[in-house]
Formats: sequence, C-alpha cells, structure tokens
Amino acid sequence: MPLRLRQAVAGRPNVLSTRNVGGIAVGEKGYVVYPSGSNVILLTPEGDLAETLPLWSALPHRASTSSPEDVQGVCCSQIDSLIVAWSGPHVIFWQFLSAKKAGSWNVHSTVLASSSISSLDFRSGILVLGTSQGIEYWRTDPQAEVVVWDRLWERPYPTPTSIHLSPSSGHIAWFREGEKSVYILGTDRNNQAIGMAQEIRHPRDISWIGWRKPSAGSVDSHLYTITANSVFRIYSPVLDDPSWFQLLSSLDHKAFSKSAQITGGKGKAPVASGFGCMWVWDAEVLTEAVKLELSRMQDKPVNIPANTLKLLEGIESEESDVIAWISPTGHMVIRSIINLERKPPTLLKTLSLSTSSIDLPSTSSLTPDMQLLHVPGPVPNLLVILSPNKDNPVASIRRISLVNILASRPSTIPPSSTSTSSEHADFQLAYPVQRFARTPNGRGLLAICENGEIGTWYKQQLSLKPGKWHLGPRTLLGKGHWEVPNAPCEAALFAKGRAIVFCIESPEGQVNITLQHLDSGSSRPREAVTLPHFNPAQDDHVEMLMAVSDIDDGYSGGNRRTQRAIITAATRKGEAWVWRVISRITPKEGDLENQPDIQLVSHYRLPLDSQHEEGIPKMILPVDPMGWHQSVIDWTTDTPLQDMILTISSDGDLEFWTPRIGGHLAGQRLDDKVKYGDIACNHGDAEIGRGDEAWIKTGTVRTDRQNVVMARCSSRKKTVLVCELEDGRHEMTIWDSKVSEFSTGLELTHIFDQGEKIQDLDWTTTSDLQSVLAVGFAHKVVLVCEQRMSYVETTPGWAPFLTIDMERYTPVPISDSIWLAGGALAVATGNQIYLFSRFLGRDTPSPTPAGSVKSMNLDEEEPEDIFQLIAHRNGPLVDYHPIQLGQCLLWDKADLVKSILLELLKGFKKCEEDGKKRIRFARLDPSDFYSKRKKVKAIKANANKYDGLFDSFQPPQDDEDDEFTDRAVSELVDYLNGNIALPLSSPEKSFLATIAQATLEAEQQRRSLDLCGMRYLYSLRMFANWDRLSSMSSTPISASSSTFPHLDTPASMSKEEKRNNHFSFRNIVWASHSESQDLLLSASKQTCKDGKLLWEDARRMGVFLWLKPGETFKSQLEDIARNRFMQDEDRDPTSCSLIFFALGKKKVVHGLWRQAPGHKEQALMLKFLANDFELERWKTAAMKNAYALLSKQRYEYAAAFFMLGGSPKDAINVCLRHLNDWQLAVALARVVEPHEKSVGPLMKWILEDTVLPTAFKGGHRWLASWAFWTLGRRDLSVRILISPMNDIAVDFAPAGDRQFEVGNPDNDDPSLLLMFQHLKSKSLQTAKGTNEVSTKLEYDFVLHNARVFFRMGCHNLALDLLRSWSFERPFFPSRTKQSTRTQSIVPPTPSSVILSTSTSTISTSPTSNTRPSLAGLNNLTSSYVGQKHNRRPSFMLTNENRRESMFMDMDMDTLAESSNNASETQTPIESNSRTHTRTHTPNGASTPASENTNGHTSQSQEHLNDDGDKKMEERNDGLQATEETEVKSPPRKVGNLMKELKQDVQQGGMEFNMDNFF
Repeated sequence: MPLRLRQAVAGRPNVLSTRNVGGIAVGEKGYVVYPSGSNVILLTPEGDLAETLPLWSALPHRASTSSPEDVQGVCCSQIDSLIVAWSGPHVIFWQFLSAKKAGSWNVHSTVLASSSISSLDFRSGILVLGTSQGIEYWRTDPQAEVVVWDRLWERPYPTPTSIHLSPSSGHIAWFREGEKSVYILGTDRNNQAIGMAQEIRHPRDISWIGWRKPSAGSVDSHLYTITANSVFRIYSPVLDDPSWFQLLSSLDHKAFSKSAQITGGKGKAPVASGFGCMWVWDAEVLTEAVKLELSRMQDKPVNIPANTLKLLEGIESEESDVIAWISPTGHMVIRSIINLERKPPTLLKTLSLSTSSIDLPSTSSLTPDMQLLHVPGPVPNLLVILSPNKDNPVASIRRISLVNILASRPSTIPPSSTSTSSEHADFQLAYPVQRFARTPNGRGLLAICENGEIGTWYKQQLSLKPGKWHLGPRTLLGKGHWEVPNAPCEAALFAKGRAIVFCIESPEGQVNITLQHLDSGSSRPREAVTLPHFNPAQDDHVEMLMAVSDIDDGYSGGNRRTQRAIITAATRKGEAWVWRVISRITPKEGDLENQPDIQLVSHYRLPLDSQHEEGIPKMILPVDPMGWHQSVIDWTTDTPLQDMILTISSDGDLEFWTPRIGGHLAGQRLDDKVKYGDIACNHGDAEIGRGDEAWIKTGTVRTDRQNVVMARCSSRKKTVLVCELEDGRHEMTIWDSKVSEFSTGLELTHIFDQGEKIQDLDWTTTSDLQSVLAVGFAHKVVLVCEQRMSYVETTPGWAPFLTIDMERYTPVPISDSIWLAGGALAVATGNQIYLFSRFLGRDTPSPTPAGSVKSMNLDEEEPEDIFQLIAHRNGPLVDYHPIQLGQCLLWDKADLVKSILLELLKGFKKCEEDGKKRIRFARLDPSDFYSKRKKVKAIKANANKYDGLFDSFQPPQDDEDDEFTDRAVSELVDYLNGNIALPLSSPEKSFLATIAQATLEAEQQRRSLDLCGMRYLYSLRMFANWDRLSSMSSTPISASSSTFPHLDTPASMSKEEKRNNHFSFRNIVWASHSESQDLLLSASKQTCKDGKLLWEDARRMGVFLWLKPGETFKSQLEDIARNRFMQDEDRDPTSCSLIFFALGKKKVVHGLWRQAPGHKEQALMLKFLANDFELERWKTAAMKNAYALLSKQRYEYAAAFFMLGGSPKDAINVCLRHLNDWQLAVALARVVEPHEKSVGPLMKWILEDTVLPTAFKGGHRWLASWAFWTLGRRDLSVRILISPMNDIAVDFAPAGDRQFEVGNPDNDDPSLLLMFQHLKSKSLQTAKGTNEVSTKLEYDFVLHNARVFFRMGCHNLALDLLRSWSFERPFFPSRTKQSTRTQSIVPPTPSSVILSTSTSTISTSPTSNTRPSLAGLNNLTSSYVGQKHNRRPSFMLTNENRRESMFMDMDMDTLAESSNNASETQTPIESNSRTHTRTHTPNGASTPASENTNGHTSQSQEHLNDDGDKKMEERNDGLQATEETEVKSPPRKVGNLMKELKQDVQQGGMEFNMDNFF
C-alpha cells in the first residue's frame, strides 16, 4: 500500500540548444518533453511530472560509467512515437510501447556520432546531426525487427545551431546563432548529398527556421524563416530548378498591427519599443484540432458566433497556414496564408483572422520556438508549449481555445493547470539537490544544491480530500530561488521559510553565520546580516545549526508573524553559541521594517563527560524540534521546554543538553547584558559556579556502539544510530532516552545486507505523538514505526510498515529525504523533488499526482493515511481486543471482561437489527478499568454483619441474573464468524472467541479454581488457540508484519521450537503456585491430541515442573510412557524404558518387550531383563551396556540402562548433556527422590548447575524464580522478579565460587508485578525478599511496566497500574505480651534497627525509599523467636500432623495481643523510666527480663526460623517504645480476635500510593 504522490517539482530545463522542449501525444496521453540535468523530463498536460528518462542509464556500461553530462536537447516524432535526446556524441531513442493497463517508454536504440552534437532532426528513419565538425546523415529501416543505424555520409561545415529535415523531399536546412544566413542542402533518392549548400542571406539575425508540412500528395517544399525583427519569410524552389530556393513572400509585424489597428493611444502610431514575437502554428496539429472541434459541435450543439464557425470550417477545408503575432502590449493577431501550393505563386494571399488580448506573465517567455500540442480526448485539449530561454528558464504549458481565439475574446491562453498559483509556483532547480532543511514545524522547505543554488518552498495547509487535489492549488509553493558564491555547509530555516540562516566558509577559511530575510513578492533575499561574536577556532568547524521562532513552534497561525527567534550553533569541539533574534514586522505585508536585532545570549563549551579521554564528541546534532501540539521554547520567558543538542561520543554515549537561557519573568523586559559571554568558553571550576552552567545535561544513554557514521534524534528523544561494521555492512539501532535499571534504551537492532547502504535518516511525529523514521537508500525510502508489543511472542520493537520505491517514479538515485508538516515526505532525486502525502493508495502508484488520486477508492475499514496505519499498529487497542481482554483476565478483572463481551454481543445484535454491516462500539471510560468489580460489591452488600472467622471465608453466592452464559458465548462466537465487519483480523477474532470461552470456563469453576490456576487456564486456552492457528497456516501467525527478522528468535528455529516459545514460562510458575492442580492437569490434557499427554506436550506446558511430587505425579509420568509406547506402530519398548525404570517398574518393561516380536533386540532384552538387578553383578552389566550405548549415540536408551543399573545421577547427566532436556531430568529426579518437603541432592544439583545458569544467562526471571522457590530460597524467588539479576547472582553465589553469567533480563512483562504482589507476603522468607527490594526500585519497575502496557496498547491498564499499585512494607509484631505501653514521639529517621539489652526497636521514616535492612530484620525476628522457644500450634489448624501449606500459617493469638496493645491509649513518660521485657521458658511461661540469675541479667539468644510458616507484623509508625508494663489480658473470643486482627492490618499496612509518592 504505497503513499500517494501529492506533487512533483520537476527540474529546470537545460537551455543548451534551440531544441529544448517538445510535445508528443500517444493515444489520449500527451507529454511535454524537455531536458533537465542529465535526464529527460516528461510532463503531463497539467504540468505534473509524469516520468523521468535518465539518458546515461540507457547507454552501454562503458559510456554510462563516465561522468554524466547534461542533456543538450530533445526532439519528438509524433508518427513514430519516438523521443530523441542527445548529450555530447551520444543519441538515445525512446519508444512508447503499449501494455494492457498503461504503456511505458523504453529504450529504442542509440547512436554514437563522430563528434559532439549541437543539433539534430529526425523523420521516418532519417537522422541528421549537426556536430562540431559538420553534418552527419544516418538512416535505419523503421520496419526492421532489429534496429541498425547506418551513417551514409558526413560533410564538414561550421557547427549548426539548429538543423531541420524537409518532410516532403530531400532537403536539409540549418543556421548558426548570431548569423544572418540560412543554408539548404539537397539529397537525392539514395539520400546522398547533392552539390554544395545554398546560402540564403537575410538582413537581420535568424531567430527560427522550419519546413512547411505539405498536404497529402504534394511534394513541394516551403521553408519558413523568422528574423530577429519579427519578419516572416517564405522560400520555395524555382520552377526550373527544384534544388534552388528563392523568396516567395514575407510579412512583418507592421502588417499584423495595421490589420488589427493596434495603436499606442489616441491617434498615435503603433508602439515601436519592440517587434513582438512571431509564431508559426503547426498546420497538421491545427487541422486535427479543428476537425475534432467541429465534430464535437455536431454531436452537441454549441452557441458560437456564425463568423467563428465560418473561420473554423475555412481552416479545415482550405488547409491554410496560420501565423500568430504577439505584440509587446499583449495583443495576439492571427493571420492565415492560403493558396500556398497553387500555381502560379501570385495566387498566394494572407488574411486576418482575429485579434485578442492575452494574459501572459511576461513577454520574455515568448519565442518563435513555441509549439502546439493537441491531445485527443472527450474534452478539447489544445496546448501551447512555451519554450524556455535564458531569461525565463521554465517550460510553461497553457491551454488555447480555438473558439475563443477566433471570436476575439480576451484571456484566451490560461495556464493548463488549475492548481498553479501566481506567486512563485514554478520554481525549478537546475542542479542536483545535496540536502534539505526545514522549519521547526515543517511548513518551510529549503533545498541546497550543487554550485550554490538555493531554493525555498512553503507547504500550504489545505483541507482538500485526496479525490479533489487536482482541483485545488499546489501544496508546495515556490518562494525563493537564488545562487550564492559559496555553498553553505550548514543551514537552518524559520519564519515559514522566509528567514534563512547559513553557515558559510569563505575560500580564505573564514567562517560566518548569516541571517537573511525573504520579503513577499521577491525571489531573492535581503542583504545578509552576520551574527555577532562568532569566532570558532581555525581547526574547528560547525556541525549543528538550528533555528526556532515563535511562529514555527508547533502550529503556526494564519495571520501571525515572527517576532522572536532563537538560533543555536555548535562546533565539532563542543563549543556552542545561542543568539536571540527580535524582528520588527510590518502588520500588512509581513516584511521586515529594517534588519532584525541580534543578541548573543550565551557562548559556552559543553561540559562533556570527563570519562571520555578525547573530550571531543564524535558527533553533535540537534534534537529535532518538529512535533505536534508541542512547543520547543516558552516564548514568554525564552525558556527551552525540551533538549536542543545531542552529543555522541566515540564510545557511543548519548548525552542530551538544553541551554540555560531566559532568566526573566513573563512580561519582564529582557536584559541586554550577556550572562554567559565569550569568557565562559575558557571557564574553570572556580569561574563557573555549580548550578550556573550555560548548558545543562539532562540525560545519558550508554550504547557501546563504535564507528557511528550517521545519527538522528527525534522530538520524542528517540535516537537512531547507524554504525558501519568491519565487513562494511550497516547496523541500525534505535534507542530511547528513558533508561533505567530495567531498560537499556535499546529498542531495535538490525543489520542490513551488504549492498544496502543507508544514505539519510529523518524523524517525524504523528498526531498522537508516535515517532516515525524514514530510512533512505539509493532508490527507496523505508518508513519505520514502533510496533505494538505482543504478549504471545517476541517481536521487534520497531518494524518497517511501508516502502516508497522511487524506481517506479524515476531511476535517478535519492540524494535526501525529509519530513514536512502534516506527515508529508519530500524526496530529492537529482534536481527533482517528489512530495508524498500521508494518504495511502491501494494499487500500484502512478508517477503523477493526478494518477495517484485515481488510484484511491479505499475501503472504509482500511486506514486512509499513515497516521491511522501507525495507530493500528502501535496505538491504543479497542476495548474488546483479545490482547487487552487477556491482560484484564490476568489482572483479576473477569467481571470487566464479561461486561465488555456482553456489550459487544449487544452491539452485534443491534447492528443486525438495523441492517448495518459494520459494528459500532463505544469506548469505555478509563475509570471503568480501575473501578471495583460490581459483583464483589453486591456480595458485600448482602453479607451478614457477623464478621467471624468462618463467615469471612464464605464462597461467593451465585448471581442468578448473570447474563454471561453458555448461550451468550455461543452467540458471540457465531457473530464473530458472521458477516458483520469487526476491525479485527481472523486470528484476532479466533483469540477473542477463545477469551470468551476461557472466561466462561473460569466462571463456572471459580469455586474450585484459585486465582493462580485461573491465570494458567487463560494462558493455556490462548496457547491452544495459537497452536491451532499455527498448524492451519504454513507459517505461524504473527502479530507483526515486520520485514525485519525477529531479534530474539533465530531464523533457523524449527516450527516446533517456535510453538514452544508461545507458551511462556510465566504460565508454568502460575501453575506451580496454584492449589487447584488437578483441574489444571485435566485442562492441560484436553489441549493434547485425543486427550493423550505425550512428553512433548508435557514439556511444552511444563507439567512436571508445576505438578507436586506424589502419586499423581508418578501416575502421569507412567501414562506418558504408555502413550509414547502406543504412539508408534512398531511398538518400540526402548522409547519408554527410561521412565519405567525410573518408576521402578522393570517388569512392565519386560512385558512390553514380549509384545515386540519384530524388534531385533527382543531376545537379548528378554534374557537380560530376567535377571535380578538388585545384585551388583547385573548392575555392573547394565552400566557397561549404558556406556556402550553412549558410544553408539543412543542417548535415551543409555540413560535407561544407567537408571536400571542404579545410577540415576548418570542417567540424569545424559539427559542434561546429550538430550538437552533438563525438564526430563527434573521429572526423573522428583521420581527417584520423593522428597515432598525438601529438595534432594539430585534436584539441587540440577537446579544449581543447569537451570539457574541457564536462567541467568538468558535473563529468564520466571525460570529463576521457579528454581529459587523449588530450592527453598523463597526470598530470592521474590527478589529475582524485579531486582537486578546481577545483584541476585552475587548474593546467591557462595564465597569464592564463580558467579553466574548474566544476560539481558526480560523486564518487559507486567505479570512479574502480579507474581511479586502475590508472593511478597506469602511467608516469612518472601517477606525477607520483599524487604530487600527498595521502594525506589519497586517504583521504577512499576513505571517501566506501565510503559510496557502502553507499548502493548493497553493504555487503560497502564493507568490502572499507576493508580492502584500500593507500596506496602512488611511489618513484624512483637512477641512480648503488653497491656500498657507508653511511647515517646521521635522525629522520623532512616530505616534502621536499634538493639539494646533491654529492648529492640525499629524506626522507619515514611518518606524513606528503602525498606529496613536485612540485618535489622534478622535481629528483629530473633527478638520474637527464641532459641528454646517451642512453637505453639495455630488455633486455625490445631492438628499437630497438619499438612504443609503453601500459604503462611499465622499465629493469631500473638497478632491479636499485638493488635490489642496497639489500640490502647498511649501517653508519653519520662526518659529515665524503667523498661520491662519478657523472655520465654521452654514450657511457654514468661519471665521478666530484668530478673537476675546469679547476679547477671538473663537475656535469650534468638535466631531466625527458616521454615517460613509464621507471619509476623508490626506497625511502623515512627514511634520508639520506652517503657512497657506487663498486665495479663483476659481471654478473647475468636470472632473479636479476628476483627481486631483486621483492624490492625488495615491500620498498619502503611500503603504507599503512586499519587503521593513524591
């Protein structure tokens, strides 16, 4: 789907010969042809660029590799449909070849002359060349299949300026510029020259010559000449000598003016200030146009004057020649010549036809070389092609109406294009464009060309639909065109393109920055003003120049004028200047009253990072100011609102800078004193105070990229770097400035092929603030945008979404491309500029804007421009999108999902009732995503007031009015498969149906399925749907249509491996924390083929990682072994022996071998398995067989013999090293080591030596969390979810051991926060892990995953996360019973633990960013659990032999006592009061701590209990206990105790909200 071409600015014609323009009609298509640069340009009758024919690419390789020269002239042959062009000695022919839909111009043939060509003419296979050595005559057979050119003769003559072939007989005529003679040379029937050339002298210089086209059957030759004084002459052969020409008749300008009675005023003589312009109309073209006009009048009568109709009929019947004369006053007089072919010559007559006034821009565009072009079609289309000349080097096209001309009506030659503006709209460039510059808002465009040529344009903001572009004005208007002696090295533009800033280096080496203003109505700027105080070092040069004005900052108003601007320049060595420009503009014209006031604001050397030894940046470039609804500077105070400079070091470090300018209040008068003057460049630490620097570094990004050759930074601070690798390939990386410990900023890495060299880069911003990158190559521009992140698979962060293939428009290489306002893209190829709009076309693009408009008819479901297309790829998802609904299910928003699906179902039904084909769905309010679930509110409203223990765990009541039923889901699925249009793809519709079915299934099982199990079930259903879609398609369905390869997925990865990647390890972790594993196991089996679980399915879903060891574990493993045996038709027992041997079922394997009669090893195995493997002899035999099988690379069978030989570690080692299946190793270890409460040595060995190194190397946080949890390190299992993995690797590695290699961690997963929230208060060890995660780290991780939600398109969920996340700190209750506690309020202090012999106190500041230290936590816990303390059973589970629960058991008695004490009145006491604590005896009795034993104070040594089954909490309110008095509390009821516990938790939770965090 290409971009539509909005406008094309063709190159300026080459005025190197008299044949510098031509016209040709092919069918109903007309072309205006002229040379421009080294190309041949074809324009449409409307003046739009139709095609570009490069001359040098049509030549053989040897000629094309030489330096290309400009095309000198063109010639068109209407009969042969040929275009001829020449340059130097080379002649190229192009022929139009018709195709089914549209024809094309192809190279017909080439001719190589003996010397440089000055002029040529071609007619019917005859080519005559005027060269620097004379005249050459060439011929070819037009009817031959193979074109072969033969040079017949060559004669030396002075170099002709213009040469012409006679159409009827063999005559050649030519003249030389500045001479008064015309030469005629005759040829015979064999095309050989006859005699000497005849010289016909004229009294004035020759301006034009041409042969009259005779009528059918006539062989007469008539030569027309026009001299410089506008005298028209006719020469014809004499009767007795056909080769000798003599004067037949003549007409001068006076005859035209007298016949029209044109005078200079009242009774005055005609104006003699000029001779006017004589112009001979082509009789053949005119006759064809008259015939078509008369036939159209017959079909549809038109009311025209009778005299006009008579003139038209006379021109058709008499075949008269028409001559026009245009006076200097703008009158056009037309006369006809009749009886030219009658004998005797005295019958020749001239008649006056009409006189009319015309409207032409200037008489300098009028020359005798003007041509008529008639394009057949339903609408009259007679064109006048004005030949370019040195005074007016533009090929102008105008329409002419014969009826209006013959009726003598005024304004009869209007421009052919209705979109042409009168204000400098036809500016064209003569030299190739080197680079572009634009205004900050993209309204003004500046082109810097070779040889110092400068052009400026203004892009209008038009509110026209693409279908009406051809009816409106051009969007790109030329404003200025001039040349400078020295081409600027840097340029900037502001004030709608009327203020130009150049950095020019003179030949003497002096560098200046100048400011010029372009007044309205003028194409050349005012005299340049040099910016003051600019004196860089001689060995330094300017690398960056940027200008921002108040009118160009954001959207520019219609009547606003630029008043103030800021100009910034920076050199290679980091020296920066900032100037303030104040302009005084006239209110009407908008021009400067006088030169602007320019003041130096600062001159400073950027304080680059000291770690870079060179101290000089490798690159310094501006931060692109172009954006939507965004200002770069606050113009009331001149304060920058964004960064303005980016420096790139040789190490690849990106540093962003903003100037400290302004310093005044709004409305305050500016201070003329320069605060940061020139002396600031020689600053030292003593001269510039801290915080007083002129430039502030706002951020740094470490990229570690070397050899950066190109870079650009967007207004959103997205930076693209292009590095050249050692093999010459280009590596492109995109970086975000928002870096943290969870994001390096790298968003894309792509290495292009060897031949793909990046030439230019440019950024723009969409209306919803998304960055778009244009990557320019030699013949294409690739547009790259951010990709919506997929939760199902790994996709690149950026991907190309559209490619502009410039070879469809021109074969000329691209020199530069730049974004303009409104999403338009300007592309320079040679001296041409192509302007593409942001609108899309569906079919093959036409090379003209009019043709591009015809290629529209977009379906309403399709995006109509790139902004909508980018929003579809990276914008917010619709509320019913399956990705968003899936995230809502994971974040426990099932009721919201059900309401959205029901609303969607209602929308389908309403759409069906109204007979519409497209559904309308109103977006939900963002508050609906973070409001509480209605169902929970209803349950609470109907609950009993009794708040006892068992009442709080009552199951939710059924909602009889629930509309989300099986029938509703079935109807929704039917509608999704129906004909009503929904803006979702087929895979997305399938996912949506899966979401609905999974939601219904979870709702039906909500009593027996916990939250972790539900999350696993959702993911399992989505995976099954993905697996089904992948199996239906030849290639896996991808959420991205990117042509960039997946960076994290090798290209060689098999289809099976890609399917495995879709089921993330996060789902396995959810299942491992679920208590509903029987249901999960059943659901997992349903996804398998025929409901039979194979090892490949179990490994993909991680069944034996989350399934708890036990009988179910063993039975499922046995089922897998049986299914694997029955899977193959040959029934090979070797495929399942390993599992059966691990289960200790040798006899089962023996029985399976009896059922394998066709196996070649049956007899040996039956005999071998009959032995007793409890004996060492047969164990040794099994081990020997295992080693023998290893040598034969039968690894799985070898592992089975190791297991049979009683060496499970060797069997597991084979699984790890040779089978590369650590999940199988884990399953075997759990079978041979049935430790339900602890990890056996084999399992520990697998986790520590294989699983954890793999997890750390790959950055897999989920896998590491599962491994730590399995190892019993619950604290590390929580920390690994959000903490830097390097820190965890250091903490876990024993002293002296080698640390794990840590790769790039996977931080872009919001479910990590869910798991962190789920585990952080699950047990004492998880509370330890949570305590070691600082609040600042948790805060950064929340912000990072909020950005991940944004990248996924779930903007509402990102807002919900930022709004609802609470930063809760663990708190620990005191074990000491207290009834009266007095406290003194102390100021908040950092989190610490104060230990003494009498009391242990924690004081935590509410504003601290770190939790209490781990040491303090251990000490505090030791004050609670003594070394000899006997743990008292919880009243919740009084059975001593209660099972081990994954959830934390709470000592409710202790917490109730703590709650009771915290709720009592607290009064301050004196600081010298005595304090009392209690210790515990083994039988649970309490004893005062101050009681002496043998004269010493008894103090218990307390340690941390690692079983993690107690939850200890204490409110941290910044108060220190100073005295505690023991009073025995009366017993309390269970209900009151639970109620007080809840109150204590609510008061002591100390929730941290995002809104008041800072």
